[in-house]
Amino acid sequence: MRRLLLVSYFFPPAAGGGVARALSFARYLPLHGWQVSVICADPEAAPLRDASRAARLPEGVEVLPVPMPGGFALGRRAVLGRAGSGRPSGLYRAARALAAWGLVPDSYAPWRGAAVRSAAARLARGGIDAVLTSSPPDTVHLVGLDLKRAGGPPWVADFRDPWVGLTYRRPPTAWHAARHRALRGAVLAGADRVLATTHAAAGIFRALLGPAGADRVAVLPNGWEADAETPDPAVAPGPTPVPGDATLRLVYTGTLWDVPATGACLAGLARARAAQPGAAVGLDLVGPHESGEPRFAARLGLEDVVRFHGQVPYARSRALQAAADVLLLLQVHGPGYEAAIPGKLYEYLAADRPILAFLPAGEAADLVRQAGGWVVAPGDEPAAAEAFARLLRGERPAGGSEPRRALADAHRRDRITADLARLLDGLPAGPPTAGSRGAATAGAPGAGADR
Repeated sequence: MRRLLLVSYFFPPAAGGGVARALSFARYLPLHGWQVSVICADPEAAPLRDASRAARLPEGVEVLPVPMPGGFALGRRAVLGRAGSGRPSGLYRAARALAAWGLVPDSYAPWRGAAVRSAAARLARGGIDAVLTSSPPDTVHLVGLDLKRAGGPPWVADFRDPWVGLTYRRPPTAWHAARHRALRGAVLAGADRVLATTHAAAGIFRALLGPAGADRVAVLPNGWEADAETPDPAVAPGPTPVPGDATLRLVYTGTLWDVPATGACLAGLARARAAQPGAAVGLDLVGPHESGEPRFAARLGLEDVVRFHGQVPYARSRALQAAADVLLLLQVHGPGYEAAIPGKLYEYLAADRPILAFLPAGEAADLVRQAGGWVVAPGDEPAAAEAFARLLRGERPAGGSEPRRALADAHRRDRITADLARLLDGLPAGPPTAGSRGAATAGAPGAGADR
């Protein structure tokens, strides 16, 4: 049995969208000859937690949590808050703007040194055959870069999203932009293989690497877990009760942090409901949200329609999906997001419910249409109102179980991880980790790197 050192800042018992991919690698790789050791953040610093997901790890998985340096950990906890009450929007945005100036590539940069030291210590104990870093945050790839440059084993850089600071956010100065490009270029050049979750993202990386390096890029999509625990009705009650005979139960599951499409979605629902006052509708927003969103819903007159759940156990989220009449899909939009597919979309396909998606043009929108769903441009309030009006009149997105199930079956995480195992099997042989130069010199970030 070979062993992979997986560096993922987010890992159970932390919760959120960044957890699922790393968790599936740790769960399914042992079935294909690869055991896993995980370098991750200290779960006490995570704003979202779900201990039930950690219980699903198989024996033999080694989890090595690395704390964020004390002052930064306290600051992140104060800014992010906890999922149940809604994140303090103004404080978070101010802190993120400040971090963009002082921390490159992201606000997790202070974690890099401690993570490198922990990873180097694990390499020194021996038995590690490959390293995989999974982002965001992009800081994890700098951990992989330090290990590789210090003589570590073969390294795979797994991008759940393209480099965030250059794809979804605008660096505050030309110097910051150049620094991001230099770090991204060093990671792409140093990794033995580069993984992307979409074809658009893979195209970005291939263009940056050029013909000589394009063949090191592969697409490994996101997916859903077919063998997740069966939802228990006792802990996973149905959606918000809706009065009247003609009912419409809408459900969204996922993080609502930094999702401006939420405003147009709620405003469109309010307009459609005002035009059809007798129609009964309930909307469950399941997941962490911004502190101002419940107040916004109330101003729209939706306080009896919308229920904000906050973070819930994974099983409850899946049960709410299965009980919905229509699932809503919301995504952050703007330059770069055409290269992303929200991970929750695959769970929606598996739930086999009609989908109304607020998405920009791109692979995610194409996938929704393949499943027979409706797609509305994010921020288009009139189009949102028309879509909700059609739902209130009893119309439903076209398509049926067959296309949704076929797409879901093609994106099962156990099958995707089998593809990863084959990729790991084909990596070039690396140096032994015990007593190697990597174990001896990778104790500090940037040793001979990033210049």
